[in-house]
Amino acid sequence: MPTQKDDKKKVDEADKESFPASDPPAWTSGAASPEADAKRAEKAAEKAESERKAEEEAVDETLEESFPASDPPSWTGTHAGDGHNPPDRK
Repeated sequence: MPTQKDDKKKVDEADKESFPASDPPAWTSGAASPEADAKRAEKAAEKAESERKAEEEAVDETLEESFPASDPPSWTGTHAGDGHNPPDRK
């Protein structure tokens, strides 16, 4: 089994071989898996759906409270991206 010293040597060697490339070598802990990615995506989708429902309820409530006003309330929603947030790295 490789030791930490062996791993560091491999990383240092890869770093030297990639210089002066714009992107350093990518390394992962090996903890990522398709199952973990699917679980993360499912949680993100559930959170986004929950937030969307809360926003819709707020709009509906505002509309109900403003009825029968001549002008409906102004509502501007914004959205950018797919809501994917990578896990915090410590």
